[in-house]
Amino acid sequence: MSKTSAPLIEPNERLRILFYLPVVTPWWFENIVVHLIRNLAQSHEVHVMVPPLWRNTGLGPDEIPLITDLEHVHWLVLDGPDHPCLRDDASGQNELFELANQINPHITLCRSADTKTPPRFPGILRYIMEGAAPPFTTHPNWIWLAPSLFDHGIMPDLPAHVFAKLDTMSEPHWTQMLQTVGAAQSEEFLAQIEQLRCSHIIGLALEYEHEENFFGQHHLYADNAAMIRAIAKQLGDNCVLAVTNHPLTELHGDTRAVKAAIAELSGKAVLLKQTGSAGETTLALAQNCSGMIIGNSKVWATCAAVGAPMLRRSGFATGDWTGAYNEVEPFLDAVMAGDPAKADPMLARRWFTFHLANNVFDPAAPDLAPNDIIARIIHPAQPERWANGMDRYRAQADEIRRQAAGGMKIRTHRRHLNV
Repeated sequence: MSKTSAPLIEPNERLRILFYLPVVTPWWFENIVVHLIRNLAQSHEVHVMVPPLWRNTGLGPDEIPLITDLEHVHWLVLDGPDHPCLRDDASGQNELFELANQINPHITLCRSADTKTPPRFPGILRYIMEGAAPPFTTHPNWIWLAPSLFDHGIMPDLPAHVFAKLDTMSEPHWTQMLQTVGAAQSEEFLAQIEQLRCSHIIGLALEYEHEENFFGQHHLYADNAAMIRAIAKQLGDNCVLAVTNHPLTELHGDTRAVKAAIAELSGKAVLLKQTGSAGETTLALAQNCSGMIIGNSKVWATCAAVGAPMLRRSGFATGDWTGAYNEVEPFLDAVMAGDPAKADPMLARRWFTFHLANNVFDPAAPDLAPNDIIARIIHPAQPERWANGMDRYRAQADEIRRQAAGGMKIRTHRRHLNV
Protein backbone atom coordinates (compact mmCIF):
# COMPACT_ATOMS: atom_id res chain seq x y z
CA MET A 1 0.00 0.00 0.00
CA SER A 2 1.54 3.31 -1.09
CA LYS A 3 1.58 6.53 0.88
CA THR A 4 -1.41 8.81 0.41
CA SER A 5 -0.95 12.50 -0.34
CA ALA A 6 -0.21 14.69 2.66
CA PRO A 7 -3.06 17.01 3.68
CA LEU A 8 -2.25 20.69 3.34
CA ILE A 9 -1.61 22.70 6.50
CA GLU A 10 -3.31 26.08 6.69
CA PRO A 11 -2.30 28.80 9.18
CA ASN A 12 -3.95 28.39 12.62
CA GLU A 13 -5.71 25.22 11.43
CA ARG A 14 -6.78 22.52 13.89
CA LEU A 15 -4.54 19.66 12.81
CA ARG A 16 -4.79 15.90 12.94
CA ILE A 17 -1.67 14.59 14.65
CA LEU A 18 -0.76 10.91 14.85
CA PHE A 19 1.63 9.53 17.46
CA TYR A 20 3.01 6.16 16.33
CA LEU A 21 4.87 4.59 19.26
CA PRO A 22 5.95 0.97 18.71
CA VAL A 23 9.25 1.26 20.62
CA VAL A 24 8.40 3.84 23.28
CA THR A 25 9.73 2.63 26.65
CA PRO A 26 8.00 3.38 29.97
CA TRP A 27 10.65 6.01 30.77
CA TRP A 28 10.25 7.71 27.39
CA PHE A 29 6.48 7.69 27.66
CA GLU A 30 6.40 9.12 31.19
CA ASN A 31 9.13 11.73 30.78
CA ILE A 32 8.74 12.78 27.16
CA VAL A 33 5.92 11.48 25.00
CA VAL A 34 2.94 11.97 27.30
CA HIS A 35 3.91 15.64 27.66
CA LEU A 36 3.87 16.06 23.87
CA ILE A 37 0.49 14.32 23.62
CA ARG A 38 -1.04 16.41 26.41
CA ASN A 39 0.36 19.65 24.98
CA LEU A 40 -0.75 19.13 21.39
CA ALA A 41 -4.16 17.80 22.41
CA GLN A 42 -4.97 21.22 23.86
CA SER A 43 -5.38 22.63 20.35
CA HIS A 44 -5.37 19.73 17.91
CA GLU A 45 -6.99 16.37 17.19
CA VAL A 46 -4.54 13.77 18.51
CA HIS A 47 -4.47 10.04 17.73
CA VAL A 48 -2.08 7.57 19.37
CA MET A 49 -1.20 4.17 17.92
CA VAL A 50 0.79 2.05 20.40
CA PRO A 51 1.21 -1.69 21.02
CA PRO A 52 0.92 -3.34 24.43
CA LEU A 53 4.02 -3.67 26.56
CA TRP A 54 6.53 -6.20 25.24
CA ARG A 55 10.27 -6.25 25.84
CA ASN A 56 9.87 -2.96 27.72
CA THR A 57 8.35 -1.17 24.72
CA GLY A 58 4.74 -0.15 24.27
CA LEU A 59 2.00 0.84 26.70
CA GLY A 60 1.73 -1.05 29.99
CA PRO A 61 -0.44 -0.86 33.10
CA ASP A 62 1.97 1.49 34.86
CA GLU A 63 1.34 4.12 32.17
CA ILE A 64 -2.47 4.11 32.42
CA PRO A 65 -2.57 6.58 35.37
CA LEU A 66 -0.62 9.03 33.22
CA ILE A 67 -3.38 9.23 30.61
CA THR A 68 -6.63 9.11 32.63
CA ASP A 69 -7.17 12.82 31.93
CA LEU A 70 -6.65 12.39 28.18
CA GLU A 71 -10.05 11.00 27.22
CA HIS A 72 -10.24 13.52 24.37
CA VAL A 73 -7.26 11.77 22.74
CA HIS A 74 -8.04 8.91 20.33
CA TRP A 75 -6.20 5.80 21.60
CA LEU A 76 -5.57 2.82 19.32
CA VAL A 77 -3.87 -0.07 21.14
CA LEU A 78 -2.38 -2.30 18.45
CA ASP A 79 -2.76 -5.57 20.36
CA GLY A 80 -3.15 -8.05 17.51
CA PRO A 81 -1.16 -11.30 17.61
CA ASP A 82 1.53 -9.83 15.33
CA HIS A 83 2.16 -6.73 17.46
CA PRO A 84 5.81 -7.68 18.21
CA CYS A 85 6.66 -7.16 14.51
CA LEU A 86 5.73 -3.48 14.82
CA ARG A 87 9.09 -2.96 16.56
CA ASP A 88 11.19 -4.12 13.61
CA ASP A 89 9.29 -3.95 10.32
CA ALA A 90 5.55 -3.43 10.01
CA SER A 91 5.61 -2.74 6.28
CA GLY A 92 3.57 -5.89 5.61
CA GLN A 93 0.76 -4.94 7.99
CA ASN A 94 -1.85 -3.58 5.58
CA GLU A 95 -4.40 -2.95 8.34
CA LEU A 96 -1.93 -0.56 9.97
CA PHE A 97 -1.75 1.56 6.82
CA GLU A 98 -5.53 1.49 6.49
CA LEU A 99 -5.82 2.90 10.03
CA ALA A 100 -3.25 5.61 9.27
CA ASN A 101 -5.00 6.55 6.04
CA GLN A 102 -8.35 6.76 7.82
CA ILE A 103 -6.86 9.21 10.30
CA ASN A 104 -5.13 11.05 7.43
CA PRO A 105 -2.81 12.98 9.77
CA HIS A 106 -1.24 16.29 8.86
CA ILE A 107 1.72 15.28 11.06
CA THR A 108 3.03 11.92 12.27
CA LEU A 109 5.32 11.89 15.31
CA CYS A 110 6.87 8.52 15.93
CA ARG A 111 9.08 6.69 18.36
CA SER A 112 9.95 3.87 16.02
CA ALA A 113 13.03 1.95 14.90
CA ASP A 114 11.31 0.98 11.66
CA THR A 115 12.43 3.06 8.68
CA LYS A 116 10.10 1.37 6.18
CA THR A 117 6.68 1.89 7.73
CA PRO A 118 6.31 5.48 9.10
CA PRO A 119 7.40 7.13 5.83
CA ARG A 120 4.32 5.56 4.19
CA PHE A 121 1.91 7.29 6.58
CA PRO A 122 0.22 10.50 5.39
CA GLY A 123 1.54 13.87 6.43
CA ILE A 124 4.85 15.29 7.62
CA LEU A 125 6.95 12.68 9.44
CA ARG A 126 9.20 13.42 12.41
CA TYR A 127 11.03 10.99 14.69
CA ILE A 128 11.05 11.80 18.42
CA MET A 129 14.77 11.54 19.16
CA GLU A 130 17.13 12.21 22.03
CA GLY A 131 18.37 15.78 21.92
CA ALA A 132 21.78 15.21 23.51
CA ALA A 133 24.87 16.36 21.63
CA PRO A 134 27.85 15.63 23.89
CA PRO A 135 30.01 17.05 25.29
CA PHE A 136 27.33 19.74 25.70
CA THR A 137 24.98 19.09 28.60
CA THR A 138 21.26 18.68 28.08
CA HIS A 139 18.72 17.20 30.46
CA PRO A 140 17.89 13.57 29.54
CA ASN A 141 14.29 14.41 28.65
CA TRP A 142 15.26 17.08 26.08
CA ILE A 143 14.46 15.95 22.55
CA TRP A 144 14.36 17.05 18.96
CA LEU A 145 11.91 16.20 16.20
CA ALA A 146 14.21 14.74 13.59
CA PRO A 147 13.46 14.05 9.91
CA SER A 148 15.35 10.73 10.09
CA LEU A 149 16.61 8.29 12.68
CA PHE A 150 20.36 8.69 12.55
CA ASP A 151 21.39 11.24 9.93
CA HIS A 152 23.99 13.13 11.95
CA GLY A 153 25.49 16.58 11.56
CA ILE A 154 23.28 17.68 8.68
CA MET A 155 22.99 21.45 8.28
CA PRO A 156 20.28 23.22 6.27
CA ASP A 157 21.25 25.51 3.42
CA LEU A 158 20.90 28.99 4.93
CA PRO A 159 21.94 32.45 3.68
CA ALA A 160 25.42 33.67 4.63
CA HIS A 161 24.11 36.36 6.99
CA VAL A 162 22.11 33.72 8.89
CA PHE A 163 25.17 31.50 9.26
CA ALA A 164 27.02 34.58 10.51
CA LYS A 165 24.39 34.96 13.23
CA LEU A 166 25.04 31.39 14.37
CA ASP A 167 28.80 31.99 14.37
CA THR A 168 28.35 35.04 16.60
CA MET A 169 26.13 33.11 18.99
CA SER A 170 28.61 30.22 19.31
CA GLU A 171 31.37 31.92 21.26
CA PRO A 172 30.26 31.79 24.91
CA HIS A 173 29.17 28.17 25.11
CA TRP A 174 31.95 26.88 22.84
CA THR A 175 34.69 28.43 24.98
CA GLN A 176 33.09 27.03 28.12
CA MET A 177 32.95 23.56 26.58
CA LEU A 178 36.64 23.62 25.69
CA GLN A 179 37.48 24.65 29.23
CA THR A 180 35.52 21.82 30.81
CA VAL A 181 36.12 18.75 28.59
CA GLY A 182 39.53 18.20 30.14
CA ALA A 183 37.83 17.35 33.42
CA ALA A 184 36.77 14.02 31.89
CA GLN A 185 40.41 12.91 31.87
CA SER A 186 40.57 11.59 35.42
CA GLU A 187 43.70 10.09 36.91
CA GLU A 188 42.01 6.69 36.82
CA PHE A 189 41.34 7.01 33.08
CA LEU A 190 44.84 8.31 32.30
CA ALA A 191 46.33 5.39 34.20
CA GLN A 192 44.43 3.02 31.92
CA ILE A 193 45.40 4.81 28.73
CA GLU A 194 49.06 5.20 29.70
CA GLN A 195 49.52 1.45 29.40
CA LEU A 196 48.63 1.70 25.70
CA ARG A 197 50.95 4.55 24.73
CA CYS A 198 53.35 2.30 22.81
CA SER A 199 50.68 1.77 20.16
CA HIS A 200 48.30 3.77 18.01
CA ILE A 201 45.14 3.86 20.08
CA ILE A 202 41.99 3.32 18.02
CA GLY A 203 38.90 4.05 20.06
CA LEU A 204 35.68 2.10 19.61
CA ALA A 205 32.47 3.34 21.25
CA LEU A 206 29.92 0.53 21.41
CA GLU A 207 26.17 0.79 20.86
CA TYR A 208 23.53 0.20 23.54
CA GLU A 209 22.84 -3.54 23.48
CA HIS A 210 19.69 -4.79 25.17
CA GLU A 211 16.50 -6.56 24.15
CA GLU A 212 14.51 -3.31 24.47
CA ASN A 213 16.74 -1.52 21.97
CA PHE A 214 15.20 -2.22 18.58
CA PHE A 215 17.29 0.55 17.02
CA GLY A 216 20.12 -2.01 17.05
CA GLN A 217 18.68 -3.49 13.86
CA HIS A 218 20.51 -0.69 12.04
CA HIS A 219 23.91 -1.79 13.36
CA LEU A 220 26.16 -2.80 10.44
CA TYR A 221 27.44 -5.74 12.48
CA ALA A 222 25.56 -8.65 14.03
CA ASP A 223 26.33 -7.29 17.50
CA ASN A 224 29.01 -5.43 19.44
CA ALA A 225 31.17 -8.51 19.86
CA ALA A 226 31.13 -9.11 16.10
CA MET A 227 32.13 -5.49 15.50
CA ILE A 228 35.09 -5.80 17.88
CA ARG A 229 36.35 -8.95 16.15
CA ALA A 230 35.91 -7.50 12.65
CA ILE A 231 37.66 -4.21 13.41
CA ALA A 232 40.50 -5.85 15.34
CA LYS A 233 41.29 -8.10 12.37
CA GLN A 234 42.01 -5.03 10.25
CA LEU A 235 44.35 -3.35 12.73
CA GLY A 236 48.11 -3.40 12.20
CA ASP A 237 50.57 -4.71 14.77
CA ASN A 238 51.19 -1.19 16.10
CA CYS A 239 47.52 -0.55 16.89
CA VAL A 240 45.35 -1.42 19.85
CA LEU A 241 41.57 -1.18 20.00
CA ALA A 242 40.42 0.69 23.13
CA VAL A 243 36.74 -0.10 23.68
CA THR A 244 34.16 1.76 25.75
CA ASN A 245 30.82 0.16 26.49
CA HIS A 246 27.55 2.06 26.38
CA PRO A 247 26.65 3.23 29.92
CA LEU A 248 23.17 1.66 29.72
CA THR A 249 24.64 -1.67 28.63
CA GLU A 250 26.87 -1.56 31.69
CA LEU A 251 23.84 -0.86 33.89
CA HIS A 252 21.22 -3.15 32.40
CA GLY A 253 22.73 -5.31 29.66
CA ASP A 254 24.79 -8.46 29.32
CA THR A 255 28.46 -7.67 28.71
CA ARG A 256 29.74 -11.25 28.63
CA ALA A 257 29.93 -11.56 24.83
CA VAL A 258 31.91 -8.30 24.54
CA LYS A 259 34.32 -9.36 27.28
CA ALA A 260 34.76 -12.76 25.68
CA ALA A 261 35.54 -11.21 22.28
CA ILE A 262 38.15 -8.94 23.82
CA ALA A 263 39.70 -11.83 25.76
CA GLU A 264 40.06 -13.81 22.51
CA LEU A 265 42.14 -11.00 21.01
CA SER A 266 45.00 -11.39 23.50
CA GLY A 267 45.79 -7.73 24.11
CA LYS A 268 44.83 -6.51 20.63
CA ALA A 269 41.75 -4.94 22.24
CA VAL A 270 41.06 -3.68 25.75
CA LEU A 271 37.80 -2.74 27.47
CA LEU A 272 38.26 0.50 29.37
CA LYS A 273 36.72 0.74 32.80
CA GLN A 274 34.03 3.41 33.07
CA THR A 275 35.23 6.36 35.13
CA GLY A 276 33.27 9.39 36.27
CA SER A 277 29.74 10.06 35.07
CA ALA A 278 28.08 8.48 32.03
CA GLY A 279 30.01 9.22 28.85
CA GLU A 280 33.13 10.64 30.52
CA THR A 281 35.33 7.68 29.61
CA THR A 282 34.37 7.93 25.94
CA LEU A 283 34.92 11.69 25.99
CA ALA A 284 38.37 11.20 27.51
CA LEU A 285 39.20 8.47 24.99
CA ALA A 286 38.26 10.75 22.08
CA GLN A 287 40.87 13.22 23.36
CA ASN A 288 43.59 10.60 23.74
CA CYS A 289 43.31 8.37 20.68
CA SER A 290 44.58 8.42 17.11
CA GLY A 291 41.02 7.98 15.84
CA MET A 292 37.55 6.85 16.93
CA ILE A 293 35.21 4.29 15.41
CA ILE A 294 31.48 4.76 15.97
CA GLY A 295 28.13 3.56 14.68
CA ASN A 296 24.82 5.37 15.13
CA SER A 297 25.31 6.66 18.67
CA LYS A 298 25.72 10.29 19.66
CA VAL A 299 29.46 9.77 20.20
CA TRP A 300 29.93 11.24 16.72
CA ALA A 301 29.21 14.64 18.31
CA THR A 302 31.91 14.09 20.92
CA CYS A 303 34.44 13.38 18.17
CA ALA A 304 33.39 16.44 16.19
CA ALA A 305 33.63 18.72 19.23
CA VAL A 306 37.14 17.67 20.32
CA GLY A 307 38.55 17.15 16.82
CA ALA A 308 38.98 13.38 16.98
CA PRO A 309 39.25 11.71 13.55
CA MET A 310 36.29 9.37 13.16
CA LEU A 311 35.18 6.38 11.16
CA ARG A 312 31.40 6.06 11.15
CA ARG A 313 30.17 2.57 10.29
CA SER A 314 26.56 3.31 9.42
CA GLY A 315 24.04 3.22 6.64
CA PHE A 316 22.84 6.72 7.57
CA ALA A 317 24.18 10.07 6.38
CA THR A 318 26.84 12.15 8.13
CA GLY A 319 27.54 15.82 7.46
CA ASP A 320 30.58 16.35 5.22
CA TRP A 321 31.99 18.92 7.65
CA THR A 322 32.65 16.13 10.20
CA GLY A 323 35.36 14.59 8.02
CA ALA A 324 33.96 11.17 8.94
CA TYR A 325 35.26 8.17 7.02
CA ASN A 326 32.88 5.42 5.85
CA GLU A 327 35.22 2.47 5.45
CA VAL A 328 37.83 0.94 7.74
CA GLU A 329 40.83 0.68 5.41
CA PRO A 330 41.09 4.32 4.24
CA PHE A 331 40.50 5.48 7.80
CA LEU A 332 43.32 3.35 9.20
CA ASP A 333 45.63 4.29 6.31
CA ALA A 334 45.10 8.00 7.06
CA VAL A 335 45.64 7.46 10.80
CA MET A 336 48.88 5.57 10.18
CA ALA A 337 50.05 8.30 7.78
CA GLY A 338 49.44 10.89 10.49
CA ASP A 339 47.07 13.09 8.46
CA PRO A 340 43.50 11.88 9.01
CA ALA A 341 40.59 14.19 8.24
CA LYS A 342 38.87 15.84 11.19
CA ALA A 343 35.79 17.93 11.71
CA ASP A 344 36.12 21.52 10.51
CA PRO A 345 36.34 23.51 13.81
CA MET A 346 34.35 26.48 12.55
CA LEU A 347 31.60 24.32 11.06
CA ALA A 348 31.53 22.22 14.24
CA ARG A 349 30.84 25.35 16.29
CA ARG A 350 28.15 26.33 13.82
CA TRP A 351 26.39 22.94 13.90
CA PHE A 352 26.39 22.65 17.70
CA THR A 353 25.03 26.18 18.03
CA PHE A 354 22.32 25.44 15.47
CA HIS A 355 21.34 22.23 17.24
CA LEU A 356 21.20 23.78 20.71
CA ALA A 357 19.44 26.97 19.61
CA ASN A 358 17.13 25.58 16.93
CA ASN A 359 16.47 21.87 17.48
CA VAL A 360 16.40 20.73 21.10
CA PHE A 361 13.67 21.53 23.60
CA ASP A 362 12.07 20.39 26.83
CA PRO A 363 8.70 18.73 26.05
CA ALA A 364 7.57 19.31 29.65
CA ALA A 365 8.36 23.03 29.76
CA PRO A 366 5.36 24.81 31.33
CA ASP A 367 5.46 27.66 28.81
CA LEU A 368 5.73 25.43 25.74
CA ALA A 369 2.74 26.18 23.51
CA PRO A 370 1.27 23.74 20.96
CA ASN A 371 2.08 26.17 18.16
CA ASP A 372 5.72 26.17 19.26
CA ILE A 373 5.89 22.42 18.65
CA ILE A 374 4.09 22.71 15.31
CA ALA A 375 6.48 25.47 14.22
CA ARG A 376 9.45 23.16 14.84
CA ILE A 377 7.89 20.63 12.49
CA ILE A 378 6.78 22.97 9.71
CA HIS A 379 9.87 25.21 9.94
CA PRO A 380 12.88 22.96 10.69
CA ALA A 381 15.20 26.00 10.69
CA GLN A 382 13.74 29.12 12.26
CA PRO A 383 16.19 31.89 13.31
CA GLU A 384 13.42 33.64 15.26
CA ARG A 385 13.62 30.96 17.97
CA TRP A 386 17.40 30.89 18.33
CA ALA A 387 17.94 33.54 20.99
CA ASN A 388 15.28 32.01 23.23
CA GLY A 389 16.60 28.55 22.48
CA MET A 390 20.12 29.45 23.59
CA ASP A 391 18.81 31.10 26.74
CA ARG A 392 16.89 27.93 27.61
CA TYR A 393 19.92 25.75 26.89
CA ARG A 394 22.21 27.83 29.12
CA ALA A 395 19.67 27.91 31.94
CA GLN A 396 19.23 24.13 32.04
CA ALA A 397 22.97 23.50 31.61
CA ASP A 398 23.70 25.80 34.56
CA GLU A 399 21.08 23.97 36.63
CA ILE A 400 22.58 20.57 35.81
CA ARG A 401 26.04 21.82 36.80
CA ARG A 402 24.65 23.17 40.09
CA GLN A 403 22.96 19.87 40.83
CA ALA A 404 26.14 17.95 40.01
CA ALA A 405 28.19 20.21 42.27
CA GLY A 406 25.68 19.58 45.05
CA GLY A 407 25.88 15.83 44.63
CA MET A 408 22.40 15.44 43.10
CA LYS A 409 22.08 12.82 40.37
CA ILE A 410 20.03 13.47 37.25
CA ARG A 411 17.70 10.56 36.47
CA THR A 412 18.94 9.30 33.12
CA HIS A 413 17.83 5.69 32.85
CA ARG A 414 14.52 3.92 32.68
CA ARG A 415 12.78 1.73 35.21
CA HIS A 416 13.74 -1.91 35.45
CA LEU A 417 12.34 -4.07 32.70
CA ASN A 418 8.78 -5.35 32.96
CA VAL A 419 9.37 -8.68 31.23
